[in-house]
Amino acid sequence: MIREAEARDRDQLYRLYKSLVPNSKRMQVLEKQIETIRHDPNNLLLVYEEKGIIIGTLTLNICLQALHGMRPYGIIENIVVDEMHRSRGVGSELLQYVEEYCRSLNCRKIMLLSHSSRIEAHRFFEREGFNGTISRGFKKYLN
Repeated sequence: MIREAEARDRDQLYRLYKSLVPNSKRMQVLEKQIETIRHDPNNLLLVYEEKGIIIGTLTLNICLQALHGMRPYGIIENIVVDEMHRSRGVGSELLQYVEEYCRSLNCRKIMLLSHSSRIEAHRFFEREGFNGTISRGFKKYLN
């Protein structure tokens, strides 16, 4: 089942995020922030839950722009599926949910970034219809 995350999901989200960025020393998953996202109409923190266990998650940000009239775009961040549950369609279901949601808002596109070393994830994103050759992503961390 896909649903929006709630504050009570903090520990399970932390576990998933830790598998995504195991060496992060700055990672903080705060109940207050989860609830802030839950009440923000331009942000979704989704979880995929099975029998009370969260096995996948992603964040979707809806971004407004002036270039294409009233058509926003979506940015997916922090998509992760528990290693023991990969190749079962969890990630695909999360991305399909996001695509349907973005279509309902008349979004022009959906974008995501993936660390350059995550080759298997890149293959997965390409199978899901994302094209990694159209644009080049850049990041600047602000500590």
